Amino acid sequence: MSSDTAYLKFPIIIYPSEDGEGGWFTAHCLSTDLLADDDTVEGAVDGLLETIEAGLEAAQKHNANIFREAPQKYWDMLAKALPLAPELMERIIFNANKRLAGNKRPLIDIEKTCDLRQLQPA
Repeated sequence: MSSDTAYLKFPIIIYPSEDGEGGWFTAHCLSTDLLADDDTVEGAVDGLLETIEAGLEAAQKHNANIFREAPQKYWDMLAKALPLAPELMERIIFNANKRLAGNKRPLIDIEKTCDLRQLQPA
């Protein structure tokens, strides 16, 4: 038996919020079409992770599927986006671990399942 573990993959793109609010960021999970906004990248990602985990818990409880792909324009944006800077990724991982400290096993392992990329300003 293989010791390899299969993980769900969550491609996530971070981009400036589309609502015209300067300085806000949107974190958008393209495999679920869920998103969260915040005035920091870390806050947007943390909010998105909470939203995805709540969706996964509800889906398990009700035998439902939360996976719904985002529109193609966001996949095109992901293709142009760059991986997060290592120091930003470290802060995001730290915040995620801090939020989950003492909780049951997290549904999302950010380091193994999330492909976080940020769209750079034109």
